[in-house]
Amino acid sequence: MNFEIIKTIVGFACLVPIVHSFDYYKSTLKYFGLDMKPFSCILCSTFWLTFGFNVIPHGFDAIFIASVAAILAELIDIQIHKL
Repeated sequence: MNFEIIKTIVGFACLVPIVHSFDYYKSTLKYFGLDMKPFSCILCSTFWLTFGFNVIPHGFDAIFIASVAAILAELIDIQIHKL
């Protein structure tokens, strides 16, 4: 595993929980009627966002990258809400 993949995993895993914590994001989802599972769940949205951005450059490895990023994002979100 090279450094680019590690940066991608950590980057997406840190970005999505931060975006989900903003009230503007939540109100935008409610306005457009998208406050359902793939958009409101941190695990789901991290997986699909990471997978979407990595399926072309990394091929089948994008499934592994997206899975690890989603689990790491969920763990980061749990730690954020402990504070």
